[in-house]
Amino acid sequence: MPPRALFRLFPLAARASRALEQRFTLTGRLLMGVLLSAAILGIDIGQTLAYQLAVLAFSLLVASFVLTLRWRPRLDVRRILPNMVTHGVASHYWLEITNRGPRTESDVLVQDTLVQPPLSLARFKTLRDMHSGGDGNWFDRAVGFPRWVAMRRRERGAEIVAVTLPPIPAGATARVRVELSAQRRGWLRFASLCLMRPDPLGLCRARHHVALADKLLALPRRHAMPDIQLASRRHYQPGGLSLAHAVGDSQEFAALRAYQAGDPRRHIHWRSFAKTGELIVKQYQDEYFDRHALIVDTRSAAAPARFEAVIEVAASVLSKHRAQDSILDLVIAGTDVLELHGGRGRGDNLRALAYLAETVGAESDDIAGVAALLRARMGQLASIILVFGHFDAQRRALLDELRAHGLATLCLLVVGGQDDAEPAPSSLAVQRLRTEQLAADLAQIRTGS
Repeated sequence: MPPRALFRLFPLAARASRALEQRFTLTGRLLMGVLLSAAILGIDIGQTLAYQLAVLAFSLLVASFVLTLRWRPRLDVRRILPNMVTHGVASHYWLEITNRGPRTESDVLVQDTLVQPPLSLARFKTLRDMHSGGDGNWFDRAVGFPRWVAMRRRERGAEIVAVTLPPIPAGATARVRVELSAQRRGWLRFASLCLMRPDPLGLCRARHHVALADKLLALPRRHAMPDIQLASRRHYQPGGLSLAHAVGDSQEFAALRAYQAGDPRRHIHWRSFAKTGELIVKQYQDEYFDRHALIVDTRSAAAPARFEAVIEVAASVLSKHRAQDSILDLVIAGTDVLELHGGRGRGDNLRALAYLAETVGAESDDIAGVAALLRARMGQLASIILVFGHFDAQRRALLDELRAHGLATLCLLVVGGQDDAEPAPSSLAVQRLRTEQLAADLAQIRTGS
């Protein structure tokens, strides 16, 4: 790990590198290299003429820099973002640029920027196991700067490709496509755009920043997996299908009948009353359908890579097709409960995935709250899918209780690469998924009830 004093220099080095890359073109950076080399070789002006090359290179760079100071663009920029993107999947959005100035703007390079959260030394130590590539090279092990740069890139959230605008005449509007690749789940927060244009010599770039805040949600990464054969066991669900949508406790419409004393006024069928002159009410019946639960363990905060794998497994399960007449309750252990209805559109799936995208690891190891919730709903559930980040006596007892009650269970246990111990007896049907080959293991799980 780098010393604290050295760690404090990392942000300065990153800012200097970014400014150098943005301010100077490739030709300009090569000329700067020539300048430095000639300056070193030409220290003794009596022995070599290299100093003349250094003076020429310096003069060109200064002239180029002065020419960039005159650029004052009047460009209005608007982002057109998608509703959501997915971690690890290439995506794109659009920039709409309107030229409010008196002349055509050409050769303009646009670099969108995201908010960069600060990365403390403690946070650096916590996150270092979330990045692949082993221990890195000797420089990374001794100094840690390459690892710090990789972590900052991930914390920022996405890689955005700079794009060159087409010529935009005065008063015209252009729209360009920007490629984006999310590096993590959660919110991506846009900060500003940097507009850059090279000077006539092609050595320096003029820069103009446009403050433009936006945010975009990146959903968890999903992996291919076999279809889940959920057990079918229809139970009475008070409130019918409306319960799945969490919009009230009304029942499903069944028929029309004559009004009886005590019937709610809101059940009167006014169209029939207008035709017959007699009060007719709508009759409802309760629904019987399958209900399942997906339990997501958040107690992997001490192992961030494993916790991210737990979220990815849960997201993969949510993305699988379910029957039209089934409910899937998403239970985030120790945090909240989200009830959603599967099979009729993808709205609830997306809502649940968005909920997972913002889920953080829990410090508490107690799952008593989840166990109590499941006990209260056992009479309504057909099957339960559990996604654990580790296995202990509490989780074994919960799994034993569920199976003793006769519920079909599918337990997916995410383990680290070094964890080769048998987590539970095979009779409990605990299936192990390794973080280093999560996609391959998930594609081979047994999903039969």
